[in-house]
Amino acid sequence: MPYRFLCYILFLCALTLASCDRPRGGTAAKRGTWLYMGAGMGEGKLVHGDLLRLQGKLLVLHNLVQRRDSVINLDHIEDNLLLLPIETLLLRTGQLGQYPSQLLHLDPPNQPLDTALLLSRPFTYTAEGRTYWTSFEPSYSGDNFRKRDKALDFVNHIKDYAGTEPGLEFSEYSLYTGYEQPILMLSERNGLTYGRTVAVLIDTVGTDFFGGRTFQGADSNFPDTLLFRAAPLLPGDYTAESFVAAVNSGYSQSRLLLEPEPERILDEPKRIPNRSYIDPGDLGLISASFLDDGTVMFLSDDHIILEGSYVLDLDKGLLTVSGKDWTTYHVFIDVEDGITFTLPVSVVELKGGRLAGADNYLEVDVIE
Repeated sequence: MPYRFLCYILFLCALTLASCDRPRGGTAAKRGTWLYMGAGMGEGKLVHGDLLRLQGKLLVLHNLVQRRDSVINLDHIEDNLLLLPIETLLLRTGQLGQYPSQLLHLDPPNQPLDTALLLSRPFTYTAEGRTYWTSFEPSYSGDNFRKRDKALDFVNHIKDYAGTEPGLEFSEYSLYTGYEQPILMLSERNGLTYGRTVAVLIDTVGTDFFGGRTFQGADSNFPDTLLFRAAPLLPGDYTAESFVAAVNSGYSQSRLLLEPEPERILDEPKRIPNRSYIDPGDLGLISASFLDDGTVMFLSDDHIILEGSYVLDLDKGLLTVSGKDWTTYHVFIDVEDGITFTLPVSVVELKGGRLAGADNYLEVDVIE
């Protein structure tokens, strides 16, 4: 019997042992769901991201990342193999590839996660040396082709708009609450395909924060833990009607928030998922206006930068615009000192028949 196949069989037998109620080797065995992280790929091996659950004589495998579902009948496993405790088995089979494999048991957090809190407040989190502002939206605006289960919009920017990378590629989230432990997945979407995915095994929950251990690809340098803290809601000085009236009665000034970057060809993988395109001649001339037909418009002196129907969330400070091309754009609003829109943009020029430029943030100040 090949060594790797033998290791796989031993792993399954160890899971069978874990379903027993009695302790073995001084460690209490656990029922429930296990998460496998490792470099095993292909037939006869576990795959990174497999969730494993025993149901009678069946071992059910479900992979949230790769849409893989499998069922293994444990009656077909040879019964004359030595049953090892899971810890010993992992030490023996821990090097399936370049990266060590891990088996994590899903345990409930210290208190239930309030999913209503997730949608009602913006949050901040820190990753890879940057602090981000983010909003978990209740709707999905991405491409429905091969959409991940439960995917919704994840809107974020670096706090104080100090840069356009890293981390802004995350544009979707999925929250799974059907397991013993909630799992939050953050995903990057490049057109019709998914790029990087980082998941959070939520084990810590408070009245205004939640977080836990991250589960990610072997090549990711994302932090081992992630904590989301509720950010303050914006002051409630405006109603939706008075906000629209204030914008329409004023005039606007605009400027870029970041220093220009070296130009790059814009068919490269994008950093800000959905952004408007402007050219250098638009700078300083862009204004905002709400129309009577239920649309909003950002325009320069001679052409439209962005136009579409909108949803206004003044509590979070978020203006969601659905353009005529069915693409959704997220514009950030600040009302603490006047009214300011911050619009993710790419400043572009046509060079050699291709658009070249760089991502940036355009700040549009409404002047009374």
